[in-house]
This record gives sequence, structure tokens and C-alpha cells, in this order.
Amino acid sequence: MLVLSVLRPFEAHANALNLLVWKWGISPELVRAWTAMTGVEINQIVFDNGDRRDLLIANVNAPVDLAVIDSAHVQAFGARGLLLDQSGLSLPETARSEDRWRGMCGRYGVPYSWGNTGIVYRADRLKEAPQSWADLLKPGPALVGHIAMTDDQEELLAAALNFMGRPMNSGDPGDLRRAFELLRAQAPAVLTYGLPSTAQQRRDVRGQIFIGLGGTGDQKTLNMAGGGKEVWRFVTPREGAMVWTDCLVVLKRAHNPGLAERFVAFLAQPDNGAANAIFLRQPPTNPHAAALLPDTMRDDPQIYPPPGYPIIYRGPFPTDSLPLRRRILSALLAIHDTQ
Repeated sequence: MLVLSVLRPFEAHANALNLLVWKWGISPELVRAWTAMTGVEINQIVFDNGDRRDLLIANVNAPVDLAVIDSAHVQAFGARGLLLDQSGLSLPETARSEDRWRGMCGRYGVPYSWGNTGIVYRADRLKEAPQSWADLLKPGPALVGHIAMTDDQEELLAAALNFMGRPMNSGDPGDLRRAFELLRAQAPAVLTYGLPSTAQQRRDVRGQIFIGLGGTGDQKTLNMAGGGKEVWRFVTPREGAMVWTDCLVVLKRAHNPGLAERFVAFLAQPDNGAANAIFLRQPPTNPHAAALLPDTMRDDPQIYPPPGYPIIYRGPFPTDSLPLRRRILSALLAIHDTQ
């Protein structure tokens, strides 16, 4: 099992790069190959919540060199002068991602992986696989006390809004209030608000999560954290695949920007992109890397959205809706804590 190298306290070293990334968010074999080739260590600073990731990126005293962030936030950080422009990064054609992913990451990011938001569940605990957001948001009695929802307001509200047939990045106060009512009605059935793969490691929660809000690849992380037993599955709700793209960005405060961009180019190579995709259980953004995947992965509905499902691409939500979104999350957490 990979032991993540986390810088505590944060430090900068000439022979290391500090990468802000989701837990289990990069292949350890690729990290070792990079270090063997260059002598440069990759220190992984892990996060399990988008809001906490954003705080680290915005904190000028946190010496993060590179980060994996979703495309909906890249432009905003770039506009604030926190990211280096990557539009001039020289990559061979075989290392370039599809236009749709490059468009989503924009000038400040290089596409890293993609997937969609959906439902993770234990196949050994549920008699039938969930098919709709209703199975999670309006659970039956057997799931009461066995649900893990995220404490990331963006993901939480996206699921509720998608179920309601509204844009997942809606800033309309009426939409958000109706989403809150839906989530408030669900709250008594929720065991914990937190990323399922992180929450299930707590003693008071371990073994009690049967279903939760997750993303492509989370079933792999859950199975790894559970000792490797293949009991967790991921499903795209029939309401549609809420597609996101993770982008690699280089921060302006990186102590060695050229070295950081060299690492980005290393990960973009087709064989490395394919190896990383296999580890992540997420589709690569590079068609040349995708061609190297085994057929079983390309045909897996846990990895690629099922044919015929609506595809909804994630975009940024209006910043003026952020206070209401945060109040909704705070209210849900407060309701849960009083139960």
C-alpha cells in the first residue's frame, strides 16, 4: 500500500516538487519512475475536499509547486495571478489531450484526467444497484444511518440540483433553496458528511457506510482502503453524467517552475497517461493514452459513462452564490450534529 509523502510543515527543497493532489490521486509507480529518472522527489500534499484545496492554493505561504484542481476553478485562480500560463507549454502531438478537455482547463491548466460524479455503493450490502439520485437522496429504510455525503458544498449541491433537473452549477437562489430542502429531508438518514473513502477509515464509521456520493475511480480507492476486497462499485445515475476534468496547474510561487513543467510533460506522455489512468480507474484525457488501455477498462461503465446517458459538463458557479451555498452546507452540518 502506498504511504503518501506529506510535507509537514511545508518546506521547499531544490530536489523536490510539492504536489497538491487528491489522496491516491497519482500512480506511485509513475512517481518512482520520475524520481529514478531525475533524482527529484515528489512530495504529495493530500486533500479530500475541494474547499480545503482551494485554501491551500490561495495561501501564498504554502509552497505548493503544482496542483491537481478541477477545471471549474482553474480560470478563477489564473485570473487572480496565482497560476502560470500553460498555453505555451511545448508538448508533442501524441501527448496532447482532446480539444474538449483542453478547452475546459484553459490557458492555465493541462488536462490530467476526467470522470463524473455519481454514487458509490457496497455490492455486498445492497440487494440492487442504485440507478438514480433518488436512491441516495431519498433512501429507503435499509440505508438509514449508512449514507456518506461529502462536506464539499459544490459536489453536494450538484447532486441535488441534477436530480431536480436544474443546472448543477446553478446560482439561482430558488434552485439552491429547493436543493437545500431536499438535502435537509435526507439529513436524518446520513451517517456522515465526508468523502466516503476518508470517512470509512474512522473507527466510529468503519464498516457502516453502504452508499455515498462519489466520483469515477472512488470505488477503487474505497476498495484499497478496505483491504483490497472488491465490494465497492460506482454507478452513474440515470439523470446524467456530471462530467468534470481535473487539470494540472503550476503555481506562480513554484520554486522551480521549469522543473514543475517538466513533470507535467512527463505525466502527459501517452504511456504514462495510460498507466496513471489504470491506477486511478479514470479515463485519460489523451486519445493516444486511451488507445493503450485494456478493452475491459474502455468498456467498463464504472469508468466511462454508459452510452446514451445525458452528458453534462461541469462549469464554474456564480461567485455571488457562494455565501448561500456555504450557509446551506453549514445548516446541514448543524442539523446532522444535533441528531
